[in-house]
Amino acid sequence: MFRFKSKLPDYVKKKIWLKSYPPDFPKKIKIPKKSLPEVFREAAEKYGDEVSLIFYDKEYTRKQIIDWSDRLATALHNMGVRKGDVVAIYLPNSVQFLVAYYGILAAGATVTAISPLFVPREVAFQLKDSGAKTIITMDLFYENVKQIKDETPLKNIIVCNIMGEKLRIEKEDLEKVINYHELIEKTPPNPPKIRINPTEDVAVLQYTGGTTGLPKGAMLTHYNILANALQVVPITETLNKRLGINRTIAISVLPWYHSYGQTVEIVAGALLNNLGICFSQFDPAPILEAIQKYRPNTFIAVPAILILLLNHPKSREVDFTCLKYFNMGAAPTPVELARQWKQLSGNPLSEGYGLTEASPVTHSRCAQLFGEILGSVGPPILNTLAGIVDPDTNEFLPIGQLGELVVSGPQVMKGYWKRPEETKKVFFKAGGVTWLKTGDLARMDENGHFYILDRTKDIIKYKGHSVYPRELEEVLFTHEAIMDAAVIGVPDPDVGEQIKAFVVLKPEYRGKVTEDDILYWCKEHMAAFKYPRYVEIVEYLPKSMVGKTLRRVLREQEAQRTAES
Repeated sequence: MFRFKSKLPDYVKKKIWLKSYPPDFPKKIKIPKKSLPEVFREAAEKYGDEVSLIFYDKEYTRKQIIDWSDRLATALHNMGVRKGDVVAIYLPNSVQFLVAYYGILAAGATVTAISPLFVPREVAFQLKDSGAKTIITMDLFYENVKQIKDETPLKNIIVCNIMGEKLRIEKEDLEKVINYHELIEKTPPNPPKIRINPTEDVAVLQYTGGTTGLPKGAMLTHYNILANALQVVPITETLNKRLGINRTIAISVLPWYHSYGQTVEIVAGALLNNLGICFSQFDPAPILEAIQKYRPNTFIAVPAILILLLNHPKSREVDFTCLKYFNMGAAPTPVELARQWKQLSGNPLSEGYGLTEASPVTHSRCAQLFGEILGSVGPPILNTLAGIVDPDTNEFLPIGQLGELVVSGPQVMKGYWKRPEETKKVFFKAGGVTWLKTGDLARMDENGHFYILDRTKDIIKYKGHSVYPRELEEVLFTHEAIMDAAVIGVPDPDVGEQIKAFVVLKPEYRGKVTEDDILYWCKEHMAAFKYPRYVEIVEYLPKSMVGKTLRRVLREQEAQRTAES
């Protein structure tokens, strides 16, 4: 299954990054073999009466959420959902998402969360690939599910209104769905007794493009996710202790359909008894109002969110000094952005790194603990090994040399769902340790701090989202006028990378189909964060001798144009 290499460099053997850990920070933690339902139940027993979530000014306690999730778990079991079955969540951040996440796991099933931005084609792909027969969604998304239901394994469609109001779907469709609110109300909280093996049983099937290709499901076990949550908890605990913060109050806008939001906010939040101020979508104005009203001390986000906040007209009216811990992830943080944040708030900006296949966090540079080393994602987190290898040979490289970042730890996925060959490509063994190839180019300094410099593959980062060129090209090829297509990312400091498509038209359509025509078509057939922002019709695409499209050449040409302009 794995390629073998035997030699590890001294910096890995000695874990030189540990010298960057402050004296009051642990060097290692113990990770219990517990299931996530156990963790959530323990949190409810310990902190049950405290408000844990504020959703558009409505308050919810852990005890309430656990009660509703137990009712949902019971209902799912009554529907025939059994251990190992996959249940889809197609919801924005909401109370119902939390209840669904807890309830599915309590039923012994596996969660697969679908992006609220997905169009029907993308929803259908994930449902078919995961084999999900049950989906929990909201009324505003029902039409998308209705369109593709017959081509998927779906049997049960549970529909809610996230504001707790009457379902907004056509009268004739009400009989075809299960009303979430009625289901919760009429079902007693008597969840099945499920024996879960935390290290083997998959809790979440998290879809990603991996390091290459079309989306595939990363199998994250209960142990993977709990381990990652416990690995990041000491960062918050140590920082809170230093700053005299009694309880973490966090703005919650990270999408929960992604492992970043699930691990850092849902699971770690339960362990820490966080209070989350949750929004179903990112809208700067109400978030700025919430900062003024609730005075949160924590905000986990991506650079695109911070850019929009800082550039909103109301931002100058907001006192940001309460946000002691503002952490960036998912995309590189511009140094200038970090400087602007400190100037505005008086607090340093922190940054981390991870990938879905690692649940997702592998590195963290909380500025107050590990230093304001702008451009660095910090040292590996607790119980994590990291190194730099030659991307082709997997041989470890010396300190300071550029290569591919590889990681190892208890948070690393079990493998890709039903894709053994893809799994083999991203793992190798060295020094008796199994390593995950991240696909990112990086270097490490003499203190064990890592710097992400580029990606070895063509994944595009748009506002923190991973966009996969091949998937978009596959869609473009379904356009009747397109003969050939290629998609690349074009650097843009505001969003990370803009998405640009190059298309070659079939002869009979040349002069009849415009770039705007294709752009509008893309908007209808791709999620909002995926469609190309720019389309250029070209005569031909650069190809290698074996006929492979050279995206690298297209990127170089774009860079040259930018330099000349």
